[in-house]
Amino acid sequence: MKPLWLLLLLTFFPPAMLAADDETLYFGGPIITMEPAQPSAEAVVTKGTRIQFVGTLAEARQRHPDASPHDLKGQTLMPGFIEQHLHPILGALALSVPVIAPEAWELPDRTWPAVTAQFDYLAALKTAETEMTDPDATLWTWGYHHLYHGRLNRTMLDGISRTRPIGVWHRSAHEFYANTALLEKYGLTEQTLAAAPADAQAQTDLDKGHFYENGALVFFLPRVIEDLASEARFRAGLNAMITMLHRNGVTAYNEPGALVVPAIADLYTEILAADSTPMYSFFTAESKSPYLKHGAGPELVAAVEAQTRLLPKTGKVRYFDKQVKILFDGAIISQLMQMEDGYLDGHKGEWIQDPDQTRAIIETFWDQDYQILVHTNGDLGLETLLSILEAQQKRRPRKDHRLTVVHFANATPEQVKRIAELGAIVSANPYYLTGFGNKYAEVGLGPERAHAMVRLAEVVEAGIPLSLHSDLPMAPADPLFLVWCAVNRQTNEGNVLRPDLAISLDDALRGITIDAAHSWRMEQQLGSIKAGKVANFTLLDQNPYEVPARQLNRIDVTGTVFEGRWFPVR
Repeated sequence: MKPLWLLLLLTFFPPAMLAADDETLYFGGPIITMEPAQPSAEAVVTKGTRIQFVGTLAEARQRHPDASPHDLKGQTLMPGFIEQHLHPILGALALSVPVIAPEAWELPDRTWPAVTAQFDYLAALKTAETEMTDPDATLWTWGYHHLYHGRLNRTMLDGISRTRPIGVWHRSAHEFYANTALLEKYGLTEQTLAAAPADAQAQTDLDKGHFYENGALVFFLPRVIEDLASEARFRAGLNAMITMLHRNGVTAYNEPGALVVPAIADLYTEILAADSTPMYSFFTAESKSPYLKHGAGPELVAAVEAQTRLLPKTGKVRYFDKQVKILFDGAIISQLMQMEDGYLDGHKGEWIQDPDQTRAIIETFWDQDYQILVHTNGDLGLETLLSILEAQQKRRPRKDHRLTVVHFANATPEQVKRIAELGAIVSANPYYLTGFGNKYAEVGLGPERAHAMVRLAEVVEAGIPLSLHSDLPMAPADPLFLVWCAVNRQTNEGNVLRPDLAISLDDALRGITIDAAHSWRMEQQLGSIKAGKVANFTLLDQNPYEVPARQLNRIDVTGTVFEGRWFPVR
């Protein structure tokens, strides 16, 4: 029998917030384990950061009689949700400036309404400018999309203001537009552009104030980053992101392609590693910057490994060991992905790193037994990637290499089969169809290709491990919403596109739990409720297996358990 002092303590504090060595018994609601051998349970017992027992309530009480009770009160316990791929810096910055986007964005402190026409976009931009009190401050805004908001250029932004610097961040996060005041403020001139790499020059149009892909990443961003990523804005955005992720049940996420400098590492350690932050923040090193400096070969590997030493090797905030990210073809949300049959309006796709560069980088890290993650969005980009992978497998065969096709926007059935044959895995963003399937059917791709984007059913049928991700800020970082997208294939406008390519609820939930952990090589630690694994759980007010598929996005997260500690959603 528990002493009176402990009973009183349990009255006022949730059991999991007691000492780390205490045992806690979870019971009283559905427990979904995502373990095929034991898909459900009546009770779970944790001790410290680990799961001790999964089984019947009677056996749990018999084996752990002193465990502190945590009554689920009918709510559903699941493995802690995993956001397989998002970008803290992009998310923190994009969501800390005025959002003027084609869809509504619900943030912790406000909701930004959808804006879908050029007139309304320019009016919202003008309003954002007039509401600023500091005449010298730059107006940064995120969410512009040319297919919804019409053309934009330097002259039009000068019409908003000729004195205030204005920087418009494209919805894809791969493009920027600037007015004359911004160009002058940061010395973005023909002379400075002439010193930039050739691909950055080719993807910059100073007359229009337009910077895309390498023009944005290599030329524009380094010159404006201290303004856009001010410490105050970054700090506020990062804290807002943590709040949003916790509300959505996330207990672990990864940023593939992270470039962490010492100042950011310090901020990550302060905020992301704080005791009050209930989630793991993992990072995968990027390859583009070190490749531009060192080329392929041993120096490239050494430079990537040096990146990872800026964060601890263990703990809540860390780089993954022997993983690397490559950016291949252009962004889908810009319609700059490389498509085999091109675009209906005649515009061209772009390479972020061309096939020769990508082949050299993959070969370098393939020989070092790295797991390689490749951002690719077009079917031509995917076809080229698969040819590179096939050549590596013939040259130096590897088992369980888990090369990851990241985003998986456009593919053919034949390419899905090749992914399976070559032993690759897929991490997909199902929101592409939800957010852009209708518009891309009208402009650029046409109905046949646009409606078939993110063909997940074929991935599952081929036996390819599949995870889901938001790529925040490309989609809301809400795992259950991603499940809703993958299961329903319903657009923001309300119609359903190619329901034959939808996946089952179980497969979608695996994509935010155990299969997401598999994509990180962490399936032995995370992703399911099993004795010995980390005690990370997400608590829901409804059982997703018992609600209609169209209502999955209405399930609320009531709290999470992170390393055995209860963190309620307030």
